[in-house]
Amino acid sequence: MTDPVFKLVVVSTEDGFIAREPGHTPYDWASAEEQDIFFREVDTADWGIMGRGTHEAADKPHRRRIVFSGQVTAPEWRRDTQVWIDPGNISAHDLPKLVGGHHSFQTGLILGGTRVHDWFHGQGAIDEILLTVEPIRFGQGLPIFTNQPVGCPETVLQQAGYVLRDAQTLNATGTRLLRYERAD
Repeated sequence: MTDPVFKLVVVSTEDGFIAREPGHTPYDWASAEEQDIFFREVDTADWGIMGRGTHEAADKPHRRRIVFSGQVTAPEWRRDTQVWIDPGNISAHDLPKLVGGHHSFQTGLILGGTRVHDWFHGQGAIDEILLTVEPIRFGQGLPIFTNQPVGCPETVLQQAGYVLRDAQTLNATGTRLLRYERAD
């Protein structure tokens, strides 16, 4: 059995924010090209991993999800496709075993929010990052990682220890897709 891959898929403004406030979804502001990439990644991943707020902002009963919530004390299967867990009681590499009886786990898609990004980053468990940078600025909002300096999301990821492997422009307005890997 191969090790699972944890991939962070995130869209950011050029000043490094993933939302103006909790509940503000990329659907409201991201390009069609970003949304196509996002849904392609969601469709091909074994499991999506997100916080309660992200889950509740876009509840999809048919999607396989691991939902982080401090409101549960033990893993709680709320649907055959969705388990709620307290992330303080488990490590990233325990997740495949937790859900393996329901569906295999080769690729876990980290879908947010900021605290979920922090949890995986803190464990050194983000293998790959697909970052879409939209050519807009919020000025303030929710960052990719807690306590990151405000500014260019590329700098944020490089300072966090990730290495740029590929970059491309997605549309005429300047939306960019960047692929990073852990700098091991």
